[in-house]
Amino acid sequence: MQSEENSFRWRLFWWMVFAAAFGVTEAALVVYVRQLLGYPVGLDYAEIWAKRAQTLSVFAMGDELKARHLFGVELAREAGTIVLLVGAAMAAGRSARERFGVFCYTFALWDLTYYAYLIAFIGFPRSLTAIDVYFLIPITWYGPVWFPVCVVMPALLAAGVWLMRSPKTTATPSADPARSD
Repeated sequence: MQSEENSFRWRLFWWMVFAAAFGVTEAALVVYVRQLLGYPVGLDYAEIWAKRAQTLSVFAMGDELKARHLFGVELAREAGTIVLLVGAAMAAGRSARERFGVFCYTFALWDLTYYAYLIAFIGFPRSLTAIDVYFLIPITWYGPVWFPVCVVMPALLAAGVWLMRSPKTTATPSADPARSD
């Protein structure tokens, strides 16, 4: 019988807590970056660029960050985000399969809580059709908010199933040569 600390539900709960805490941290950082860049509260990226009589493109966000000497900082922040999620999965998982499941699960919850906290903090996104910049690595990815939300939810479900179906750890035979198993 598994102890409470090692039970699947217990571990799933604490991965969820980690992901949600990380989501609020990431949202707070994005609020600071948006304020630093002078973006109006609540507007999506297409609206921000339209107010400037410009078009959001794969290069627009990177060019703006470079002009303000923030591009390297943003790339480091985004790379750090992925490293933290991978590190948590490596520490929490007991097999390669479970580590991948933990990564998918925490990534999905982190992304969902990130959007929930952005809504609470600055009213962005106002709808699932709002345009967001998802990542700058390896190039600028942007699009409607519904895309990551609709991709993340199935990933969350798949990761949960993946973890639940993870093969049980089997005991290794005794190393005692006097013992015959």
